[in-house]
Amino acid sequence: MEKIRNLSLRKSIIVYMLTGIVIGFILGAFIVLEAERAQEQIWWKYVDQDRFIEEMQNRNPDAFDVTIPRVSNEDMSRTDARLSELCDFLTTYGILVLCAAGIVVSTFLFYRNKIRRPLLELNLAAKKIADNDLDFEIGYQSKDELGVLCREFDHMKEELAQNNQKMWRMVEDEQVLRSAIAHDLRTPLTVLKGYQEMMMEFIPEEKLDREALLDMLKESMGQVERLERFLDRMRVFSALEREPISCMDTTAAEIAEQIEKTGEMLAEASGKQFEIFAGGEGEKLTLDRDLILEVAENLITNALRYAASKVSVVVCREADQLVLEVKDDGTGFTISEEEAKQAFTSSNPRDDLKHFGLGMYISEVFCKKHGGHLEVENQRDGACVRAYFRSCTDEK
Repeated sequence: MEKIRNLSLRKSIIVYMLTGIVIGFILGAFIVLEAERAQEQIWWKYVDQDRFIEEMQNRNPDAFDVTIPRVSNEDMSRTDARLSELCDFLTTYGILVLCAAGIVVSTFLFYRNKIRRPLLELNLAAKKIADNDLDFEIGYQSKDELGVLCREFDHMKEELAQNNQKMWRMVEDEQVLRSAIAHDLRTPLTVLKGYQEMMMEFIPEEKLDREALLDMLKESMGQVERLERFLDRMRVFSALEREPISCMDTTAAEIAEQIEKTGEMLAEASGKQFEIFAGGEGEKLTLDRDLILEVAENLITNALRYAASKVSVVVCREADQLVLEVKDDGTGFTISEEEAKQAFTSSNPRDDLKHFGLGMYISEVFCKKHGGHLEVENQRDGACVRAYFRSCTDEK
């Protein structure tokens, strides 16, 4: 039964049809024999029974058989005539009728056993999907074509559920990002508004001396510059987030050489030490250099802000990934790993006029865009951030 249930639809309908025809033929043959016997019994009432018996006794066994002669309908009662005609019909068409009936019944059973249940399951699943209800499973587990279709439909449902979750996460992240942007813009705008109100109030009355007025203008320009830097940063981030990654063959040593130039310039400007180490020379990976350099610049900039005196970078290959590790000798993170990777997060409020807390957030987005991830941890001698970038070839 298990094998029959798992037969393909084509083989199943052949089995059902053959079974119906065979059973119909057997039943038809039995009915034909019974109809012939019933008809002879009807005729027996209207023949010369004594003569028939005499002929049967005197017949030559090797010559021919003696049968009951056919009786005319006019010589029989109406009821017997109709029964005789019915027997004629069953004798002539009984097998054909029963075979046709077997085909009809086998078709009905084929639909009931092989078609109806998966169709009901798929119809119900389609209605649930239309109602955005993805918390269900299709129970039809046969290995025939409809069973495969049900499993593919179930797989499609799971993919839809995952895509919905991703979409909602994206919407939530976008809402958080918009709220954070609005919150971060409010501070410089509030400061500018306060300075404007003070100047409008005190300048007409000449209550502000030249030095105080210049200080206000200088602070206002600082806020304007902060807004410009913020908008430039967001524009670069949006452009890189939408742009597809462009990969090429490279090595950890080549990536490290490019990162070293950027790191030395940043370290010189901050007055701190910078060192970099590379591993996996000669082992090529397919990577987007620009995206990795953007992440490296963000992580090195953050590390230099909080380092006491030195920042160390390690670039190496691990299996099918490039690993970028950035360590500093500062006090480490005072917030959790998840908080550190959120947008507009900073553990040093005194730097808020220069930095927006976007470096770690952008780095994590770019790592995920490249098939990797970002790790944040505190070590005994400072903070450590690891960025993983999966080779484009392995992604495909």
